[in-house]
Amino acid sequence: MQHIRAHGGGVPEFWGKDSPYHPGTGFLGTPPDHLERVAKRPVSPHVFEIDGKGMHYKFPINATTSIMNRVTGTVLTLGTWAAGAVALQGDLVGAVDAFKAAAPALVLPAKFAVAFPLVYHYLGGARHVFWDKSLYGNMAKKDSPLENPMVDRSSQVLVWGSVVGTLAVASVSLS
Repeated sequence: MQHIRAHGGGVPEFWGKDSPYHPGTGFLGTPPDHLERVAKRPVSPHVFEIDGKGMHYKFPINATTSIMNRVTGTVLTLGTWAAGAVALQGDLVGAVDAFKAAAPALVLPAKFAVAFPLVYHYLGGARHVFWDKSLYGNMAKKDSPLENPMVDRSSQVLVWGSVVGTLAVASVSLS
């Protein structure tokens, strides 16, 4: 399999060229630099354009919300680990009070940064539990919550509900 490109695609290096077995694909209009073009072509699905600067295609909102659910889960794990590490070293409540005294302007953004992953991940999890109870595949009706239009709508509700819920949670003062 030495003739297969190492980075994917499965196109043999002799493809499109004249050989003892085949006259090539020039009669089809294959350009002479075809193999160079194939080497530069992204393997689908690729996120970025060939130049690596722009997006190849726009992510649908349901893909974005799915990725965000994983990201917020990771952030919650890391935040819990960090809070546990601070608590093991001493006084977690004292560290929070010291932060509030040292940077009062950052208290609301910090509360938002802590609350958003919690609210988003919770609501995303609740949506998945609801989806798990829904019909899908050959059993799906056109009004199923797993049909594309309803998934897109629930993704929008998830994002806006998370923003509103986070603002509500972050605005609560626990003096």
